[in-house]
Amino acid sequence: MRNISGLETVYRDYRDKDVQFFYVYSNVQHPEINNFVAPYNVKERLMHIEEIVRRSKSEMPWLCDNMKHDLKSALRAAPNGEYVFDKDGKMIRKRFWSDPNTLRQDLETLVGKVDKPTKVEDLPTRFVVEKRTIASGVVPRIQIPGRMAALEIEPMGAKKDEAPFYVKLRAEMSGRVVMGGQKKGKLYLGFYLDPLYKVHWNNKMAPIKVQIDGGECLSVNESKLTGPKVKEAADVDPRQFLVDVELKDAKKEFVVTVSYAACDDAETFCIPLTQKYKIKINRDRFGGSRPGVFMPQMFANVRQHDKNKDGTITADELPKGQVTLFIGHMDKNNDNQISAKEIEEFEQMFNNGKGFESDKNDGG
Repeated sequence: MRNISGLETVYRDYRDKDVQFFYVYSNVQHPEINNFVAPYNVKERLMHIEEIVRRSKSEMPWLCDNMKHDLKSALRAAPNGEYVFDKDGKMIRKRFWSDPNTLRQDLETLVGKVDKPTKVEDLPTRFVVEKRTIASGVVPRIQIPGRMAALEIEPMGAKKDEAPFYVKLRAEMSGRVVMGGQKKGKLYLGFYLDPLYKVHWNNKMAPIKVQIDGGECLSVNESKLTGPKVKEAADVDPRQFLVDVELKDAKKEFVVTVSYAACDDAETFCIPLTQKYKIKINRDRFGGSRPGVFMPQMFANVRQHDKNKDGTITADELPKGQVTLFIGHMDKNNDNQISAKEIEEFEQMFNNGKGFESDKNDGG
């Protein structure tokens, strides 16, 4: 295990156990799902784990990857990958998509069967999605073009004695610009309040202001942006902007400055902040995808696979080669089929319970 950083200590601690399970937390694959947005440092990543354990009452140990994603890169991990190691640290099973039934078969082959297999419904772990008391769904989402690529972002000036980045930026650009071959396209800037800090927008104060300094990197049709005026006194909806860009030099960087007021839900503070982000014209391969973009392409029409129209989708009704994908995502009670309730619960994880967004506009 010397080639996978951080796991040697784990194996020393658990070497004497027949089977030990771990969760590996590396990156937020779909920002906003279950009220999580991408953290900016290991401290925030550990806060995420603490929050998940608190909500789910999980007793399984967690391994926290570093901000360079060294563990995920070493494993060549998929978003829902599964890896089995022997006691000497040798990887003996690797699955692109984790599947409970396949994992049980692997373990039975490797360590033998048990008299009373544990079922998912027997476990006390239940992840609870906590609803915010502050208003949401009051600021309309903008229509974002398809085929956008997440960009690498570096928060600037984040020192220990400074306020955290209560607002997390997600930047995306037209894929054909990021990957090369096209100079003009769209730039998406989405500012998401980090629920871990339990802060909200105070709409009685000045709205969020954003300035884009393209420098030698790019030019934009609007460099100064102002957030919407909202009737609600407070809300937690993201502030989204879409501008036209023309690329000058992809090797250069540009800077986004945001000014806003961070107010906590308990009303103990409300402070004005100005913070900066450095952005590179590089696709962030750990950036995941916004809910409503990647997932709908696979799952939006899942109900059409219910061939006998009985409300339940069984494994033999799914397309060949996609059983693990669909069952692995949606089958919560591990009965190898998908009920109407499981589909509904899966959809409600996205876009604050509103289901999937339409993403028909290509936009380049």
